[in-house]
Amino acid sequence: MLQNPYLKLFRISNVFTIPPDIIVGFLAVSINFGSSVGYSIFDLVILIFSSVFLYLGGLVLNDLFDIKVDRLERPTRPLPSGRIKKTNALLITVIMFSLGLILAAFVNPTALGISMLLMFGIVAYNYRIKNGFFRPYLMAGIRSLNVIYGASFVFDISMSNTLENGDSLIPNTGFSSYLLLALASCAVYFHIFILTSLSKSETTQEFLKIKNTLNIQKIQITYLIFLLISLSLAIILSPHKLDFLIFIFFFLCLINLLFNRASKMDNNKGEEVIKFLVKNMLILLIILDSAFIAGEAGFFSGIVVALLAIPCIVLGKWVSMT
Repeated sequence: MLQNPYLKLFRISNVFTIPPDIIVGFLAVSINFGSSVGYSIFDLVILIFSSVFLYLGGLVLNDLFDIKVDRLERPTRPLPSGRIKKTNALLITVIMFSLGLILAAFVNPTALGISMLLMFGIVAYNYRIKNGFFRPYLMAGIRSLNVIYGASFVFDISMSNTLENGDSLIPNTGFSSYLLLALASCAVYFHIFILTSLSKSETTQEFLKIKNTLNIQKIQITYLIFLLISLSLAIILSPHKLDFLIFIFFFLCLINLLFNRASKMDNNKGEEVIKFLVKNMLILLIILDSAFIAGEAGFFSGIVVALLAIPCIVLGKWVSMT
């Protein structure tokens, strides 16, 4: 079953990195809603599925635009190998994007607007930008916008002051909630920026261009400086500070272990080093999101979301994540 070409086309293991982004945004603005949070659980589920569909559409579109390069670099991928026809892949892309937008419309106009921005960003990235200077900037922007997408349900909530069961809604979630949302988005941005900058050199041709200037330790230091700024500010705003600190300590240990191991790998196998970093940084995005979730809703919530890393790791052994 795991050898199914459609599972490889969708990079099914990557899907588990999407829900944590949405949950982070959702909880960031939900912590001030009190008893009315349950009212928005349905919106949370819709936003998760909407984001997953948009992401899957983007992955298929990526393979459509990369088919010529993949025939040389990754001939076993579903499209260059001929196991999936281009017309089928195009149809799947349209269906995935359409489902993502339709689901967003059930939440509110703001959610629909953000989902359209995500879709246009994904299309622009795959069509033009992914091979240029702005590649990491746009991809990081898309993933950080995904965090904000998780909070989109609240932007239309002032239209109603009271629920049917009598619970009061709070139209203004508070400046601290929006600031926490912004910091979480920034943390995701920095993480994806480094990941995408590295992923550009996964192919043989691209790696040969930069192998003499690649310095894992410099990347590690740059990453940690920017990330620690966001995390230090987020600690102040998180309701569950100790839980947040525990997760962040665990995350920083893992990210340092990852970079240290990569720096000790054989330089003559640089492409493998890059793939190792990209794959594991993608998995660690789940842990980074889980840290914010623990800070927003407590240690148990963080653990539950962090467990999504398990199917991501297991499936990633059989289905390529890059």
